[in-house]
Amino acid sequence: MGILVETGESRLNVGGVTTVVSAQFTRPADTTAYTANDVVSDSTVIGHPLVFQNCVRFQGGTGVIYSALMFASTDATVNPNFDLVLFDTSAITMAADNAAGTVTDTEAYNIVAIVTFDGTNAANVSTVGANLVIGATAIGQAFKCGSNLRDLYGMVIDRGGYTPASAEIFRFKLAITQD
Repeated sequence: MGILVETGESRLNVGGVTTVVSAQFTRPADTTAYTANDVVSDSTVIGHPLVFQNCVRFQGGTGVIYSALMFASTDATVNPNFDLVLFDTSAITMAADNAAGTVTDTEAYNIVAIVTFDGTNAANVSTVGANLVIGATAIGQAFKCGSNLRDLYGMVIDRGGYTPASAEIFRFKLAITQD
């Protein structure tokens, strides 16, 4: 019985390999409050999914998201409560910023994880800038990438009627154990 080492791997790993992937966007230059279940994205015309590159070691691979952070460029009076919905395909219908989500039933089947960022768990970690960091809750979500993909694609959904800052920047980091 032989040992199969994936193409591009130079060593045999027993167990997982950890990676940290990130993605970010700048929302539109307005301060229009969201309604619960609105998409938070980069455009008022049509949003673009966040791309978390190389989440797994090979195409169609698997992993487990074991921690996640959301960074906001503004420390708002009322912190955001967002869900980061992760898909195994880029073929998703993205609504414009501040519009209700339009994910179809078929697209919903491609959801591999939902990471919740609860604003009540936020921390302003600087007295110099108006930044905000929120650690995710309910982590430990296993996923499998699409058969020809190593990436995950994200859509941010507001859960509480957040009032944003103009051109606010949101960054997300996912720590993943790759199988």
